[in-house]
Amino acid sequence: MCAARPRPVAPEAIQRPAPAGPAGARRVHALRPEQIHPVVRIAHRLTGGLQIPRRIIFDYELVLMLKGGGEWTFNGERRPLAVHDLLLIPPFVPHSFEADAAVSEHIAVHFDFAPGVPATARGLDQRRPFRVRFTHGLDPGLQRRLYAGHRLERMLQAVVSAHGAGGILGPATASAQLAGVLLALLATPVEARSSTERLRHQARVEQVTAFMHGHLGGRVDHAALERVSGLSTSRLQAVFREVTGYPPLDYLRRLRVEEARRLLADDRLSVKEIAARTGFRDTSHFSKVFRRVDGLAPAHYRAALLAGRQEKSPTTARRGQG
Repeated sequence: MCAARPRPVAPEAIQRPAPAGPAGARRVHALRPEQIHPVVRIAHRLTGGLQIPRRIIFDYELVLMLKGGGEWTFNGERRPLAVHDLLLIPPFVPHSFEADAAVSEHIAVHFDFAPGVPATARGLDQRRPFRVRFTHGLDPGLQRRLYAGHRLERMLQAVVSAHGAGGILGPATASAQLAGVLLALLATPVEARSSTERLRHQARVEQVTAFMHGHLGGRVDHAALERVSGLSTSRLQAVFREVTGYPPLDYLRRLRVEEARRLLADDRLSVKEIAARTGFRDTSHFSKVFRRVDGLAPAHYRAALLAGRQEKSPTTARRGQG
């Protein structure tokens, strides 16, 4: 049986001529780096002129110039485009390309950062304007200059090869290779702008999380977090989401569940005692939150944990060696 190849995506499914007016407010999707699992839609290497009239696209696109150059326009601003330039073009922002038709060659990859970001129920062209913002102040940048043989160029070539190969592993391999590219872009920011502000935000969040760790069993509310951080609740919500990807009280619940997991390993403690130590109102509230975060009730988590411990015990191991 022949290996299946990725289905081609029609150009009109991912782009349209840019509207005369603004595309509208874009919904922001906050994403943590570990949530990157790209959906690769198009990945190809093309020779010839990169001549694209003003348009918008419905997903993200990486463009790497392998040969030639020219210029491109992004949101009304003209920018130079040279060999080894790597662009990350966001959705719903008008842009165009004018590259030398005689010598240009480029790689283009259309993708989403993760499945469901954003949700697509009726096709890409039905999407509303959106953008992805990464936590911890990470920014992959819009345009950066690489060099011949740069590892990101090799990785993008691997994305194109894997996507074109199809088969059972092709799409997964292309996604994994692209995830490496995107993480590398996040790890090497184009510029250090706003670094002072980012460090200040991280320091505030560290103050708050230290307070949370010290009061897991006590009452922690918005008023307490305002006193610790020196920020209003709305401002703290914004800063905390930027750094951690979670609202403060959601982050606190996850810390409490994390501590509860540790305590559940001690079978001398009852579930009721653990709930009290980790700041839950009662066992019902504890079970509800624990199940929401971990997918299991605390008692079931403990049973699975202790069963696994018994399987790994020296006594069990010796019995199995007979």
